[in-house]
Amino acid sequence: MVGPFEQAMLTAVLAAVMLGMGAAMTFRDLGDELHRPRYLALAVAGQFAIMPLIAFSLAWLLRLPPALAIGLVIVGCMPGGTTSNLYTYFARANLALSVVVTIGTTVAAIVLAPLMLLLYGGALAEGIDVPTSNVVASLVLLILPVLLGLWIRRRTANLGATLELVGSVLGVLFIVLLMVTWVPRNWQLLVESPWQVYVGAIGLPLLGMAAAYGYAGLLGMPVLDRRTLALEIGIVNGPLAITIVLLSFTGAVEQDVLLLPALYSLFVVITATFVTIGFRRAHDRAQQKVPELL
Repeated sequence: MVGPFEQAMLTAVLAAVMLGMGAAMTFRDLGDELHRPRYLALAVAGQFAIMPLIAFSLAWLLRLPPALAIGLVIVGCMPGGTTSNLYTYFARANLALSVVVTIGTTVAAIVLAPLMLLLYGGALAEGIDVPTSNVVASLVLLILPVLLGLWIRRRTANLGATLELVGSVLGVLFIVLLMVTWVPRNWQLLVESPWQVYVGAIGLPLLGMAAAYGYAGLLGMPVLDRRTLALEIGIVNGPLAITIVLLSFTGAVEQDVLLLPALYSLFVVITATFVTIGFRRAHDRAQQKVPELL
């Protein structure tokens, strides 16, 4: 399903994306957020409460086979990725909050992602070993380029800004390249996949964004922050989920588990684009009304 070239490319791109994530922030920015941690704590709690529960619920309601169900739950247990930062920028929401939450959920995922996998994956596994140790190892390794990016930004602000942009763009380009190379080679598999698989792949980000927006509204967050959390929580790190599957499974089981992380990574670009366009139009309409009120 994913060839050696794509695996090597994924590893390199993921490292570059995480490097760019770290370069998006300074140690001072992180310190400021730690002095006012309410939104960050609420966002981290929302990330690992909302998405794993939605993934588990979809897998159960759709009656997915164990391997497919585990693949969907692995995606749901992932932290946010830099793709959400890019969409937050295009939506004209709170980019600073998005970047801080992405880093915060990535760090918290070292502990929370394995716990969520044990909680939800164990109920669906039926003989499939849930790879919590590999999840921890992968997440710990991903923190290293984030810290390197922070250090580079501190030493050279211009280079840090460049790495931030490159990391965000690479995250999107990887998904596009995956569509161009992976889809044609696996076309027969996609045609033969049951409709439940597509409902899971498309429903997870859409339901996640809707639930996160409502969650932020219940907490009394401003509209821009609601949109930020919707994109941040609903758009998880799909390439990380694919990497964890490739490191954790082999043979036919690997191919089955990999299907939903791959499809999520493909469809989240489409679903997030429509949601972002809606947020952008709502923002522009609100801006146009301000002069009228004045």
